[in-house]
Amino acid sequence: MIAMRMLQNNPDGSTYQSIPEDPNETSKDLASSSPSYQSKNIEGSGRRCFGIKLPKSFALGIFVGLALVPLYDSLRWVFVVTQQSSTHHHPISHHSYSGIPKTNNHHGRKGGPRHSHPLQDLESLLHGATHHRATVSIGPRPYFLINEMEDDDDDDNNNDASSSFARPGLKSQLQKCTHTLTSFQPSDFVLGHRGAPLQFPEHSDRGHDAASRAGAGLVECDVNLTKDQKLICRHQRCDLHITTDVLLVPHLAARCTVPFRPAVGTGKTAIHATAKCCTTDFTLDEIQGQMCARMASSNKYAKTPEQYVGHPPPAYRTTLYSHDCPRIQSHADFRQVVDANGGSMIAEFKMLDYDFTATHSNLMLDDNDDRISTRGQFIDRVLAEYNRTNPKSRVYPQSFVWEDLYYVIDNHPTFGTHTIALDKNLDTLQYTQEELRYYLSPLVDHGVTAIAPTIFMLLDIDPTTKDIVPSRYAEVASELGLDMIAWTFERSDALSNSRSSWYYSKLSEVLQSDSDMMKVLDVLYEDVGISGIFTDWPSVVTFYA
Repeated sequence: MIAMRMLQNNPDGSTYQSIPEDPNETSKDLASSSPSYQSKNIEGSGRRCFGIKLPKSFALGIFVGLALVPLYDSLRWVFVVTQQSSTHHHPISHHSYSGIPKTNNHHGRKGGPRHSHPLQDLESLLHGATHHRATVSIGPRPYFLINEMEDDDDDDNNNDASSSFARPGLKSQLQKCTHTLTSFQPSDFVLGHRGAPLQFPEHSDRGHDAASRAGAGLVECDVNLTKDQKLICRHQRCDLHITTDVLLVPHLAARCTVPFRPAVGTGKTAIHATAKCCTTDFTLDEIQGQMCARMASSNKYAKTPEQYVGHPPPAYRTTLYSHDCPRIQSHADFRQVVDANGGSMIAEFKMLDYDFTATHSNLMLDDNDDRISTRGQFIDRVLAEYNRTNPKSRVYPQSFVWEDLYYVIDNHPTFGTHTIALDKNLDTLQYTQEELRYYLSPLVDHGVTAIAPTIFMLLDIDPTTKDIVPSRYAEVASELGLDMIAWTFERSDALSNSRSSWYYSKLSEVLQSDSDMMKVLDVLYEDVGISGIFTDWPSVVTFYA
């Protein structure tokens, strides 16, 4: 069924239960909830105590709970090691992985978890009891999209080639939810893609915070290195000229890998303006102290740095929240913001265009005079920053380089139980089922949890009915028992303006308006069985979840 039944079956929201969602209710602080903490005599006791009398069973429960924490931690470690040893690995040596990147349940089951374990449920329970989760506000967009959907009667009689594909009953069910749902909770079904970049600069302090407050239970940081080998959140190592104002800071702009070069000429014969500024060109203090995050944009016809940086972002985005100076997030800042909102963290290993084995004279040694010289050491450094994260199951290692995840599983088993293998290999669209099994089986053999392809890789169009249905890729991934996570929702302009968008691809044939994406989301959950979806604006998926 659809969203309404999801909510009935899962009162606390849909979750990616290979890491079960934290409980939605948190304990109120005793001091703040009590009317008074004035001492008084308890008659006949001869003692003075607080005005609230706690039952002995409550005190006993606290004592037993504290006594069980060490036992729980030991059991969790045994579970992790046992789970990893039960799969057939091809070990990647902790020392030898240079990591030069290489190219590279059952069908019909509804979305949500495939991997679960009682100890993981206990982890979530303990975390939920001690961490406050963000108060969620979804705004008007989900309601707007639902109102814009075709009426169910139109879906039933959909023979018009200009109409979108049918999803009978969906609109009425969602409309019922608009009247019955009065509050929302963060959901681990909702993954904040670089924060909330539809309206906030990606990987900025306010963007990561906005994702949690719009309901994303998981928020993503694309991890790269700076010149002084600090960890920073940037989608690409060399995107600072597009996502920051570095070109407006002359003494820094001069140090870019490729300083700004103005456009020459006009029209079709023009030589476009260029620049290339990388995180490895600057120290973390320089990036955070002298640059501001901005909505990603550039002007290929710019004659000056001001024209290049001042070019407005795409029309479907806004500069409303980037007019001052949004802070560029270090990896440590990202963890602090998401942790404060009680969320889970996706650490994507980037530096994909970087050869760690080469000599880079511009890089500085870190505080410990320890240069990162292999990709394995880079992954070690990223995960080391999560050593104090409790529970570890709140950390989702992620990469397009699947060998990165094999390395995590073999060398960092406490972080290896919830790994996400990203995939944008469009050749798979032509693969047979047997070829897809061969392609995806190494993930299962190594114990990787989830596969994360694009939305359109998980879907096909039925040539007869024009309905959107699960693809061969989705069927094989489900057959192999892999969780599926799709990307990226709300990433493009309005469908009426950009039906040829890469993110819609072949689906454009039957999609007519943005409201049709609610139907796509329903197919992904109900028919494909996804466990989560990345989104640039979490509120819509939060409402559905």
